[in-house]
Amino acid sequence: MSPAPSHPARWAPVLICVAAFALCPAFTSVMAAQTPTQQPAPPVIVPVPEKPLPWLVVDARGGYPSLGLDELTATGLGVATRDLPGRARTLVVGAHVYPVRRGFWKIGLGGELLRGSGSSQKKDATGTPAGPVVHRRLNSVSAQLSLNFGRGAGWSYVTAGTGPLTFESYLDEAEPDGASASTINFGGGARWFNWDHVAFTVDLRFYLTKPANATLATAARERARVVLFSAGISIK
Repeated sequence: MSPAPSHPARWAPVLICVAAFALCPAFTSVMAAQTPTQQPAPPVIVPVPEKPLPWLVVDARGGYPSLGLDELTATGLGVATRDLPGRARTLVVGAHVYPVRRGFWKIGLGGELLRGSGSSQKKDATGTPAGPVVHRRLNSVSAQLSLNFGRGAGWSYVTAGTGPLTFESYLDEAEPDGASASTINFGGGARWFNWDHVAFTVDLRFYLTKPANATLATAARERARVVLFSAGISIK
């Protein structure tokens, strides 16, 4: 008598387990591919607040402007034009306040004091003095009105002012009288506060000097435009 054939239903659970075991890795890979990867949150960047313009700034700048070679002045001193000092060592100090503030721009009020002088003497081929010592000096006090653009870390400006200016040429033994005339100046510049309270500053200024008559000590002078480029420091 032959054995009874096996019923297929007996093997169904076994086949299901084998299939599930075989498909499990594939199913896990598909689900992992469909699940979005969680990205780390971007770092929060906190903006550094802009420093406002200070209320008061004090400047000290030095320059070496050209004074020009005035033929009228040379004739009055009895020297050749080339014997006049062509430049003057100049120091400018000033103070400025900023009472009006509107966003990116501010209006400044201030004053400046300028002192400059130069001298020269004609010499012969051997270097021996062959003429008088000629002096020229440039002194000024002016009130300033400025329009400023920027923030406390650095800003640029345009400025204009007026005040008495002395521009004299005289010989070594003379005593100048200090006669002055109201003179307009204008220009612009910038300040960079690379340190907390000290800045590097540059300034370009035009002084529109008026003609002057001769006095007992000084020579006459024609109208001239003195251009002064200066650099120095600002303190707030």
